Amino acid sequence: MNDHKSACMILVLLIAGMLYGVNQLRNASASARTAADAVQTQAEAAQQQAQLAQIQLKTLESKTSELRRAAELWKPHFARHATPQSAEQRIVEVIREGDVFVISQKFDSRQLDKDAMISEALVADLVVEDDYTKTLNWLGTLEEKIPSCRVSRCNLKRGDRGNDIHLELQLQIPVLKKS
Repeated sequence: MNDHKSACMILVLLIAGMLYGVNQLRNASASARTAADAVQTQAEAAQQQAQLAQIQLKTLESKTSELRRAAELWKPHFARHATPQSAEQRIVEVIREGDVFVISQKFDSRQLDKDAMISEALVADLVVEDDYTKTLNWLGTLEEKIPSCRVSRCNLKRGDRGNDIHLELQLQIPVLKKS
């Protein structure tokens, strides 16, 4: 082979090498473009999902705004009773302040729902026998001073003496879970 043929052969090999390199580069850029398009599609889908979630959030906020406002108003009343002992203490204080004659009182803690914010309640069984007016005023005061309590049973009977009544009362005071 002479020099001229050798030079042509080297040029052909260089051109083939350059074509191979350009082809590899083109394949790499095509796969990168495909990956970029896939990521772009995913980003657009995520953006649409975010917008949908934002719309759902606004809808939920508008539907529950009144309920959340009421919950904020009632939260301090529920927060006062973080333990069954504090609720029991509050009932005893209201009894002492009302100066009513309590025949019996029994307190029991009851599990409502483990996962709920209000997971338990104090159940108070009270038997009061005193003057009719005084006892009914005390019951109103009880509901005023402990607004979060629920009267689950209230039986009124005639008392042993003249103007007395016999009141059997069962209260439930929700105990707020500490967060």
